[in-house]
Amino acid sequence: MIKFKSKYIAVILCLYLPVEAAYYRWTDDNGKTHYSYSVPASKSQLGHVVISKQGLETEKVMSAEKKRQIKELADLRAMKKLQADKENKIKEFQAAEDNLLLSVFSSEKELVKAYDSKLQLAQVTIDLLKGRHKKQSIKLEVLEQKHERMVDIKHKQALEKQIDVVLDNLKIYQQAITENLIEKDKVKGEFETTLARFQKLMVKPASE
Repeated sequence: MIKFKSKYIAVILCLYLPVEAAYYRWTDDNGKTHYSYSVPASKSQLGHVVISKQGLETEKVMSAEKKRQIKELADLRAMKKLQADKENKIKEFQAAEDNLLLSVFSSEKELVKAYDSKLQLAQVTIDLLKGRHKKQSIKLEVLEQKHERMVDIKHKQALEKQIDVVLDNLKIYQQAITENLIEKDKVKGEFETTLARFQKLMVKPASE
């Protein structure tokens, strides 16, 4: 049996169609090609080709699956572009940071000295706050002892107000101590990261 190619089938069908008619070529789930005056509603998502009365393809309608694949590909490309842009910005930022680091410190010794000064200053501040906190704690003990021995109501109430002020001061100093300890830890972490980066930048390539 002679097998006709699809374009020959299309030409033959044109001979039997009304002058104004057009027909459709579509493929079912099994891969079989069909020609008809309309695409079955149940197959509308599979895509089809509109063929004119002259046997020419006038329109191609993609299948829903093909559209989905194209969208996924476009989304993937967009995501890759965003990721590439993000990586480039990170590299640019790192390059700027490196240039700044090398312009500020000419040697590892200078860098260590600078961060040692920061850490020492942080510790001095913490010690100062702890000293004030201790003084307030001692003052609180004295006031509480007086309050226990006090009989006069007016004097007792006056002591209670002083105690409240001292308690507020203790909270303020404790919060300040905590914040400065956190800041000191951040400086330590920054120092370790910066030192490692500086050491890496100072290592010259073997070709140089």
